[in-house]
Amino acid sequence: MAKINIVGVIGGGVSGLSAGGLLARKGMRVKVFEARDKLGGCCANTIIGGYTFNDGAGYLCFPRVLDHVFEKLDLDRRSILPLRKAETQKTTLSDSTVVTLGGKDRVTVRRKTGEVGAVRLQEELKAALKKWEPVLHILEDDIFTHPVPPSPLTPKLWPHIHKFQGTVESEIKGLFSDKAVRAALAGALMYTGLPPRKMPVLLILGLISILSKGSYLPEGGMGKIPEALARCLENDGGEILLDSKVKRILLKNGVVRGLEIEGQGPVEVDAVISTASGMATYTSLLNAEELPKRMLRKVQRAPLSHKALSIQLGLSNVIEGCSHSNSILPMMEEQSKLFALKGDEVKWLVYFVPTVTMPHLAPPGGSIVEMFPAIRQDIPADDWDEQITERVVDSALWALSHLHKIDIAVKRVRSPKHFQFHMHLYHGAIYGLSASQDFKTKFPHDSGLPGLYQAGQTSHPGFGIEPAAMSGIFAAEALLGAKGI
Repeated sequence: MAKINIVGVIGGGVSGLSAGGLLARKGMRVKVFEARDKLGGCCANTIIGGYTFNDGAGYLCFPRVLDHVFEKLDLDRRSILPLRKAETQKTTLSDSTVVTLGGKDRVTVRRKTGEVGAVRLQEELKAALKKWEPVLHILEDDIFTHPVPPSPLTPKLWPHIHKFQGTVESEIKGLFSDKAVRAALAGALMYTGLPPRKMPVLLILGLISILSKGSYLPEGGMGKIPEALARCLENDGGEILLDSKVKRILLKNGVVRGLEIEGQGPVEVDAVISTASGMATYTSLLNAEELPKRMLRKVQRAPLSHKALSIQLGLSNVIEGCSHSNSILPMMEEQSKLFALKGDEVKWLVYFVPTVTMPHLAPPGGSIVEMFPAIRQDIPADDWDEQITERVVDSALWALSHLHKIDIAVKRVRSPKHFQFHMHLYHGAIYGLSASQDFKTKFPHDSGLPGLYQAGQTSHPGFGIEPAAMSGIFAAEALLGAKGI
C-alpha cells in the first residue's frame, strides 16, 4: 500500500477546507491550493467601503448539517461560530397581497381587506410540518451524514416513500388552500433556479426547514465559516496557498503524482482532493486520454444549474419596510415566467437586506441590499458583456427605487461571466449541477483513478454550503479508508 506523504486539495472553499481539516487532524500533511487571493469561494465576504457583502451564499438552511461537519473536526460550532436567526421573509404578490413567513407560528396574509384565514392557515402549516419534518430529520441526520444513501436507511425511509412523487407545485397545492400562501411558499424556493412545476417534491424540504427552524447567518457574515475551518486546518499543520491556480492534475502510470500550478510549475503530491466541479475536474484538469469513460459520460450528461446575476448595494440610508428576505412575485402557477424571459426588463424582484438581521454589516445609519433579478438563461455566460449587464441592472434598480428610498454609496455587480471566470464556476452555473437531479448524477468521492477524490457542490450531498462542506468530509474519509488510515 503506497504511503501518502502529501495530499493536495484543489480549492479553498468550505469543501476543500473541511477535507483538508479532517486530513490534517488525522496527522496527514495537507496543502490547499486556492486560485483566488482569499478563501471561501462562494461562501466568502468582500468588504467595500465599510459594507460587508456576500460573495455568493447568503444564509444557512441546514445548520444542523454544519454542526455535523464541525463535530467531525472535533470542534464546537456553537462557541467557534455563533449563528443568528434571520428575520422574516416577506412576499408581495401581483394582486398586492402580502405574505410574511416568520416560522411555523408566524405566517400572516394581508390583503387590502385585512388579515385572512389565520386559523385555517395554522392548521395547514401544522399538517405540512407533521408530514415533512420526519423526512427532514432523516435528511439532516442520516442521508446528509453518509457518503451515499446507505441501505440501512431503508427502514427509516420506507414509511415516507409515498411522499416522494410529484412536484413542489402539486404538493403545495395539496397542502395549502390560499393562492397567495402557495405563491409565497413556492417563492421561498426560488434559489433552486427552477419553477415550482419542475421542482422535484423533495426540494420542499428546504422550505420545511425554513418554516420549522428558520434560516441563519454566522455572526459577521458567511465568510466566518471558511475562516473557522481555515484556523482548524492551520492549527493542525495544514498549509494554505493563495493565488495558486491548479492547471493540471499530473498522473504517472495512471496514478496521481502531482499538480501543475500556474506560474509555479509542478508540485509533488501523493493524492488529490478536487473541489472544482466534477465537470471541470474531468475536462480541464485531466487530459482526455486519462479520463475514465464512465466519468466522460457523466460529464457529457451533466444537467447544469441556472446562471445568476448579482446586484449588491451599500446604502447610506436605512432601508425601510423590509424583511431579511423580500420578493415581488406572480402567483405560483405563473412563476415559470421568471425562467422563460426574452427581454432585459426586471418586473419581479427577489432581494435580501442582511442588515435587517445584522446591522453591523454596514456603517452606522447604512444598510445593504443584495438583489438577484431573474435573467435570461439562453445567453451563454461568455456573452454577458457590459451592455447586457447594464440594461438588467438599470431595470432592477428602477424597480427597487419605486419600492424604497435608496441612497447608493457602493454598488457591486457580478454577471454570469464574472461567476464563470473570476469565481471559476463551470459555464457560470451557480450550483454546478441542476437542483432537480438525484444522487445518480453526482460525481463519486472516489474517482476510480488511484489517488484522485472529488468533493464540492457536484458530489454528494452537495447543493448548499452545509452539504458542500460535508462532501469534503466524505472525500477525506474515502481517501483515509482507501489507505487504511
